[in-house]
Amino acid sequence: MDEDVLGAPIRKAEERRDWVGIYLRLVGLGFLVVGLVRACLILGITPAGDNLMTMSPAWRAGLVTLVLIDLFAAVGLWIGATWGPVLWGVAILVELAMYTAFADLFGTAPVKIAVHLAAFAGFLAIFYLKWRSRPEKMYKLYKN
Repeated sequence: MDEDVLGAPIRKAEERRDWVGIYLRLVGLGFLVVGLVRACLILGITPAGDNLMTMSPAWRAGLVTLVLIDLFAAVGLWIGATWGPVLWGVAILVELAMYTAFADLFGTAPVKIAVHLAAFAGFLAIFYLKWRSRPEKMYKLYKN
């Protein structure tokens, strides 16, 4: 299958509007919003006036990393590139590490972790149902 400049597969019009694509776009919008909120934190555009310089070094590193991952994942999920869900998984692993292994530096956020894992489980379930309905077509789609 041909790919465009960003690595997204070029599909026919009837293949573009499926449940997996719609779900990935919704998650991509969520990542865009979260990434922009984190970018506002870096720039100091907050009601409290916090910015990057008032944060601890650990939060600085974590925030900058998550801004980049979130915004790139948003683009990848929106265009349907294969690297979009991969970056989504990386974002889950980074936040999971931050809020569990390094909880003494970042605190805990069980709700964020639960939302990430539930959304990714939903993606896997929808993708599996699509694959079960048309396995030969899915194999051809992702074979290349």
